[in-house]
Amino acid sequence: MPVKELQIELTPHLRKVKLKARLDILNKVLEGNWNTIFKGQGLEFAGYRSYTYGDDASKIDWGASLRAHETLVRELEEYHNFNVFFLVDVSNSMLFSSTGKLKAEYAAELAYSLCYAMMQSGDAIGLGLFTDHLVTKIPPSLGKGVYYRIVKELVNASNYGGNFDLTKALLYVSSFLQERSVIFIISDFIGLKEGWHRYLNILVGKYDIIGLMVRDPRDIEMPKTGGQYLIEDPYSGERVYIDAHQYSKAYAAETKREEDYIRSSFEKVKLGFVNLRTDQDFQEPIMKYLRRRMSLIRG
Repeated sequence: MPVKELQIELTPHLRKVKLKARLDILNKVLEGNWNTIFKGQGLEFAGYRSYTYGDDASKIDWGASLRAHETLVRELEEYHNFNVFFLVDVSNSMLFSSTGKLKAEYAAELAYSLCYAMMQSGDAIGLGLFTDHLVTKIPPSLGKGVYYRIVKELVNASNYGGNFDLTKALLYVSSFLQERSVIFIISDFIGLKEGWHRYLNILVGKYDIIGLMVRDPRDIEMPKTGGQYLIEDPYSGERVYIDAHQYSKAYAAETKREEDYIRSSFEKVKLGFVNLRTDQDFQEPIMKYLRRRMSLIRG
């Protein structure tokens, strides 16, 4: 099914001046904005203390007060560090390219760059590669050791290929990932099962989830040259010939409708979402998302 051999070699790519410069810029932007956008934005329960005159009455815990026979208020403290987990789609549909770079390769470079930036910020990072099950699981932890484990799994070609089930992956991840974690879902979101968005609603109270949709130009529109093309379902293997002249407008409209639906499923429950294309650099869309989120926080 893939149009070219999967070749994910992240370390050699860093020697390329353009990618190295891009990574440096992304790291600096993320380091500054990440701290403001995600860190210090939450509070966690630290314990109780006796109510004193002038305390905010809304902080009184009446249940605890009745049990203790005195008026108690809840004390909260800011938390400053996060577990950041990258849930990366490695199913069959990610093994496609019309540009010379597979979606899986693009996704791996994206995950690699974000992992490095967040490790620099002092956060725990982890990785899950998924198809219709979790292929590999690296729980979030600190230090360069976990970073090198993540890189090793990203470049392992045997991890790639298979069916797709995002809901199973989300349910499994939620069984071991701590609350307040940030989850980046990197996928083309092709092959979603009916009702998948309900799982986002379930998890929104526990995690900050950001969807990064990676799509090839052919996922969005047919070739402008027209003519007949053989297309194949990445999961069933079913093939059919179509005439691009006849179906190009309908295809573009349907893919646009699908993308809008996926985006709205995230944004309806106040989760982040970014559209990415394999023929375009991911740096600017990521920074645009960060700026937009920053403006919402500042009001």
